[in-house]
Amino acid sequence: MMKILYSAEAIAARVNDIADALNKSLAGQKTIHTVITMNGAAIFAADLVRRLNVPQVLHYTGGSYFQGAIKQEIATNPETLPTNFNQSPVLVIEDILDSGNGIRQLRHILAERGAGPITVVSLFKRIGSPAVAEHTAFSLPKELFVVGYGLDMDGRYRELPSIYTFESSVMSGQSGNC
Repeated sequence: MMKILYSAEAIAARVNDIADALNKSLAGQKTIHTVITMNGAAIFAADLVRRLNVPQVLHYTGGSYFQGAIKQEIATNPETLPTNFNQSPVLVIEDILDSGNGIRQLRHILAERGAGPITVVSLFKRIGSPAVAEHTAFSLPKELFVVGYGLDMDGRYRELPSIYTFESSVMSGQSGNC
């Protein structure tokens, strides 16, 4: 049985808070590049980018290998990114920061390709994760598995407007994607 962790209203409030902060820090920029990293970030990204007051070029990259309840390995697809950002600011929108390996890899690729200031925004950051994000909507315990608002389990539940967990919140031994 699923139980609600964050309501659609709570999510919207955090998205607005993050958008307000980004609008202040990005004020005056001609254009930014926005990189959306995972399928699970799509709904969060759609809500966030529509609240930003700066022109954007959107890019979609990344994929994940998923084992058990926690992402074990993430691969970024650099072919989807420009070869030169010409020092333009880059906003990276992520679903869940776990190990930090994927975001480190992506920051390195962006820097090699001439990105200006890189700002990472994540819907969730796992507690204890070494990953660095300038803005995070929510913290997430290591063992908690969540679905809804773009996050899924075996392709299901992405369409839910709120974020849910399961009564037995640890999903050990089961596969899924988020």
